[in-house]
Amino acid sequence: MSRRLCPSCQRPQTRCLCDYICPIANQIEVLLVQHPDEHQHPKNTGELLARNLRLCRLHIAETLDPATAQTLLTPNTALLYPSLPDTATAETKQAVPERVERLVVLDATWRKSRKMLFLNPALAALPRVSLTETPDSLYSIRSAAKLNQLSTFEASCYALQQLEGNATLCQPALAAFTDYMNHLASFDPNRS
Repeated sequence: MSRRLCPSCQRPQTRCLCDYICPIANQIEVLLVQHPDEHQHPKNTGELLARNLRLCRLHIAETLDPATAQTLLTPNTALLYPSLPDTATAETKQAVPERVERLVVLDATWRKSRKMLFLNPALAALPRVSLTETPDSLYSIRSAAKLNQLSTFEASCYALQQLEGNATLCQPALAAFTDYMNHLASFDPNRS
């Protein structure tokens, strides 16, 4: 017997996103490049992010075809990813544009996101936006390798608030995200 799916989000009823959509009126477009392993992953937050953002394009791929990669090289595009001072030289580091118009976000595990950067030189060449002073992660249903790592949803929200200069832009959506995490945790049999 198959599980009943929500007719709107096509997820099982226990993981339905619909009650947790809280639209974000972002001015900066987000291009969410989702690793194929994350697509339909029960604990993935990229789909919730895409459904919340006013300006968002979701692209599912580990490697980008040349035409898509070329669109990333337009002016005023930046990548949400930590700077890697130990591997980046002064020649390869690019300054973040004064006015970011498109933010590229990788939706993958840390290990897979590093591989995506290696496989996509166009992504690796983008100027990087790093987060400053973020709260602890609310993403309790999936483990992180380090304490300061955030989910795709959280990192993207904080980056948009930082880039748009609006500290409350995503707060209602982040509150709904916390409620969704609590909802999912209530179905986790391994939860203590």
